Amino acid sequence: MVRQLVVPAALAVALVCAGPAPADPDPADNDAAFIASLRQSGIRFADEVQAIAAAHSVCGLIDNGESGLQVVKELNSDNSGLTMDGAARFAAIAANSYCPDQLKGAK
Repeated sequence: MVRQLVVPAALAVALVCAGPAPADPDPADNDAAFIASLRQSGIRFADEVQAIAAAHSVCGLIDNGESGLQVVKELNSDNSGLTMDGAARFAAIAANSYCPDQLKGAK
């Protein structure tokens, strides 16, 4: 139980403290960087297109006012192969890749 509380707290800190990403003129470059970040973090996925779509949904959840904990729980429940830690890492990578402006607003 303690681990489940620590991981989302770490995500909340990561979401709030993350620096803004540089502007990206080409969405395909952003997608490639996102996929590379997932692979570097050890997150496995079956389909790149679905992973990218899930990342965009993270930004939608944040935009709708969901907390970091809510986002992580939703990712975890919607993706049976994703642990809470993995969901937290995925959410942080997604937010940094696709909606860094929303992170600045969370401060």
